[in-house]
Amino acid sequence: MSHQSNLAQYPVCEHVFEYFPDCLAFLVGFYYVPTKICCRHVEKLNKLAKHGLGPRTICFCIQASVKGTQPRLLASRINSLPIMCHTHLSFPISDSMDCNK
Repeated sequence: MSHQSNLAQYPVCEHVFEYFPDCLAFLVGFYYVPTKICCRHVEKLNKLAKHGLGPRTICFCIQASVKGTQPRLLASRINSLPIMCHTHLSFPISDSMDCNK
């Protein structure tokens, strides 16, 4: 079964699955800076976390979308994403996040 078909079982995550992949190339180390579209999508995810799905759901959806992906997310890139996108993340992301916190 493909990773993409596994994601179909999470309809609440539709926007996360649409927006978050644009940041993966930066978060795994392929790019030195996040793309403009990545930063725009981070802003959209922040709005969803604050006024829609909530940070726990965003976290769960990101966790579902990156589970088992290789290469893994780099902690240094996760930490620099909000700085480089000039925003504050209102949801947690990491390669081993606990969405219950």
